[in-house]
Amino acid sequence: MPNLELYRIFKVVADEGNLTKASQKLFISQPAVTQHIHNLEDELNIKLFERTQHGITLTKEGENIYNQIKEPISILSSIKDSLENITNIKLGIHTNFTNDFYGSILKQLAETNPNIDFSIYKSDSERMFAMLEKNEIDAYLSKEQPEDIHSQSIKFISLGALHDNFFVNSDSKFLGKNISKLDTLTIYTLNNISSTSRRLKSAIEQNNYNNIVIKNYTFITILEKLQYNDVIAYITEEYIQKELNEGKFKKLDLGIEIQNDVNYGIYYNSNNKLKNIKTIFEKLKSQI
Repeated sequence: MPNLELYRIFKVVADEGNLTKASQKLFISQPAVTQHIHNLEDELNIKLFERTQHGITLTKEGENIYNQIKEPISILSSIKDSLENITNIKLGIHTNFTNDFYGSILKQLAETNPNIDFSIYKSDSERMFAMLEKNEIDAYLSKEQPEDIHSQSIKFISLGALHDNFFVNSDSKFLGKNISKLDTLTIYTLNNISSTSRRLKSAIEQNNYNNIVIKNYTFITILEKLQYNDVIAYITEEYIQKELNEGKFKKLDLGIEIQNDVNYGIYYNSNNKLKNIKTIFEKLKSQI
């Protein structure tokens, strides 16, 4: 029985006319592609390609084989691709992302990919990256994180920007006050490993704001403190958009210069067995 995979590889190499480009399209190494071609040549007892200064080209025998198999292999590849698209994607979501925020993204994913079921997992970045490395999840929706906390095989597709700002409740005594005159100012923000907390800490250190004390809590705890206590919180604006629209919280200008926007998007493992994973989320990028 003929090895259809060898013929599929042969067709891709013939189409590309270049072993490097063929290996990239096939997601296998160039030496492996070369070996597969040699295996098919041994099986057929003919030479399929010859090298030129511009790459490789089909021999007369190779062209004859190509003309016979190109249509059947294209049909089989199309069937294979359609089956690959009917799958389940395990999607990790950062624990701080609110239902309202990531719900709209999930809705767009579902509308664009009606044959895909999405299983949702929520945790912090450390846990999510560990799962991503082991292919226990297929993708991770998060703010952009420092590159040193994940391996080079983990890639990022930006979907947009989020914005960190200072907030208080609508009845706060801090509204309209000169904050710089306070002896001590406590600011509640997220845990130490979050990008929000790191940027706030860096700005305070660079500007020598010795009167500012940072307290780190989970997003849920900070939200409760904002609702029931008169505190200042430095958190992501998009996470509390509903409360801002309802007038429960207000933005506070402390006069502290901070780079307050950060990208958010999808992390995926380039070694993932789902070859269409990158395409799915790049398509999402064009719709947001």
